[in-house]
Amino acid sequence: MSDDKNNHKYSRIRVRLFANLREMVGKSEITLHVANPITVGYLRKKIYEVYPLLSSANIPFVVAINLKVALDDDINLTHLDEISLLPPVSGG
Repeated sequence: MSDDKNNHKYSRIRVRLFANLREMVGKSEITLHVANPITVGYLRKKIYEVYPLLSSANIPFVVAINLKVALDDDINLTHLDEISLLPPVSGG
């Protein structure tokens, strides 16, 4: 099996960052090379691996897919989805 990131078994996922997440990473958008299939949970794990400061600082975030908050870590993603990381929002 090849580890070639251009292989169809991998996808390049663009992720937009907002608020304190953008400040901690120092970018408004990141690109990750991830193995297929991709779920919200896998993406979250990969982000914490690549940006351990978010994990060590215990920075929570929610994942939005195509402008809708993903409520389940088992939701599948593709490289065509618009993915954003948002700080948790509380209502009152």
